[in-house]
Amino acid sequence: MDHIVKVFCLLFFILISHSIAGQNFEGSITYKIEAQNPNPEMITDSMWQQGIKEQFGERGHMLNTTYYKGANYLSEIDAGLSNGIQAFNPKDGLIYSWQTGTDSAISLDSKKSLDAFESITPVEGTETILGIECKGVLLKSKLGQMTLWYNPEHFALDADLYKGHIYGHWEQILGELGCLPIKIEQQGFAGNVVMTALSFKEEKLNDEKFEIPTFKEVSPSPMN
Repeated sequence: MDHIVKVFCLLFFILISHSIAGQNFEGSITYKIEAQNPNPEMITDSMWQQGIKEQFGERGHMLNTTYYKGANYLSEIDAGLSNGIQAFNPKDGLIYSWQTGTDSAISLDSKKSLDAFESITPVEGTETILGIECKGVLLKSKLGQMTLWYNPEHFALDADLYKGHIYGHWEQILGELGCLPIKIEQQGFAGNVVMTALSFKEEKLNDEKFEIPTFKEVSPSPMN
């Protein structure tokens, strides 16, 4: 059971940290990330929750604070018992992931994806998140699907800033929504994950926030 949870967490860390009109949003959004039991018939909920707490601590979920400025984004991931960072470098088109305090990283090419995009269609109903009424779309891909909840009057981001960023279907998502999603419900081979915005802060950010450290070793991710 512990091995299953560890594999899920590794895949999700790589994928989610890869989870738009008008004035572009600059600032940060903090999301709560909950991993749901992918197969209740094989794993009881009590066993799943025990494994999750062994990975994330008693809190039982991750926190992801993502900072946005123009074509840059950087996520600080608090997994309870460990912390990581993921940052997109628009200069080389790579997404770098590393654990806090280490001098090695994994890189992903944002212009490549093993999960082919298929379609985006509206869904019925609305959800209210952070007091914001959101509508939803269903994105289907080769390996799964995700429902994205958003409001185009909040967290606007120009899709042209991320032209060619097909990893995580980011170009397609921003092109359809015109803004950042406020909630994402993802189902796929890496499991079922719900990512919900808890808070946000609009502020001017220094370019230094998005600088990629100089690593001793950068290894290409097998997910590309």
